[in-house]
Amino acid sequence: MKKFYSIFILASLLLLSSEAFSQSPVDIRINEVLVSNENGVANETGERCGWVELFNTAYGMVDVAGFYITDDKANPTKYMIPKGNVKTQVPLRQFFVLYADGQPQKGVFHMNFTLEGVKDLYLYATDGKTLLDEIHIPAGLAADQSFGRYYDGEGTHEPINWSKMSARKSSVDKKIAADGGFSILNHPTPGSTNITSKIETKSEKMKDMDPYGGILAITAMSTVFICLIVLYLCFRSIGKRAIRKAEAEKAAKAAPKAAPVKASSISANPSNVDEEILVAIAAACHMYQSGTIDSSIHDVESNVITFNKDLLKNSPWGSRSFTLKQDPRI
Repeated sequence: MKKFYSIFILASLLLLSSEAFSQSPVDIRINEVLVSNENGVANETGERCGWVELFNTAYGMVDVAGFYITDDKANPTKYMIPKGNVKTQVPLRQFFVLYADGQPQKGVFHMNFTLEGVKDLYLYATDGKTLLDEIHIPAGLAADQSFGRYYDGEGTHEPINWSKMSARKSSVDKKIAADGGFSILNHPTPGSTNITSKIETKSEKMKDMDPYGGILAITAMSTVFICLIVLYLCFRSIGKRAIRKAEAEKAAKAAPKAAPVKASSISANPSNVDEEILVAIAAACHMYQSGTIDSSIHDVESNVITFNKDLLKNSPWGSRSFTLKQDPRI
């Protein structure tokens, strides 16, 4: 049962992850619009016309085939982006341009209506019902003047149900300006980023923050001194340990060595003594302590036991005594 639950949970997680990171229509935004094109970029046939630029805000490919663009909410399926062309697969953070020349017969990406007099544009999903995004074109837009998001893909868009949101959606809704993120751009940028202002480098930003170099100097010197202090503490600790070790070794060498204790060959290595000798010594000690054969033992010298062989002939250990030498150690 536990195994079944584990498999079920794993399958659910895989399903949710694939759903969360799969392509989503909400990732596509209307990024820029040019109504009147007199001196701008021409299409592949060499003609100049208005155009609509879409932008993929996701970090994965989204296929826009089957999406609808219209200038009338009452007719949401006015123009469908054709299917069956690999160019409709918009890579991550890339652009997709449609020419609004009203001549769809000229190519796959030619819309069936123009933008002359158009005030609003709407982007619908492939079902023709889900509104994904919209843009409201200001009146009096001059020729060769485009209108769009000043940060690619960021700003107001059409909110849809939370279940249709994409986990790869860019953070476009965290901070939306009063104008919704739209403005008249400095110059048209079909197929490229709308950000045309100069991007400051890190050194330029640092120069603005610290024109006299005081912060940089303090930061650099602080880093140097901190590193020196750390090195000092490390080497100090290592030096103290080395000194203590050297002193301990010196004291050990100076200490007097104890003289080794010499043991007799019998006590140090009894295995080398003949078994008969050990038996005879044990018997003699027993008879000496018990006093059973007093006449056979006499104590002339201190700590020396002397055996009289003649008196030990009839004793149980008599035969052993004849094999003994005067000194067993010889």
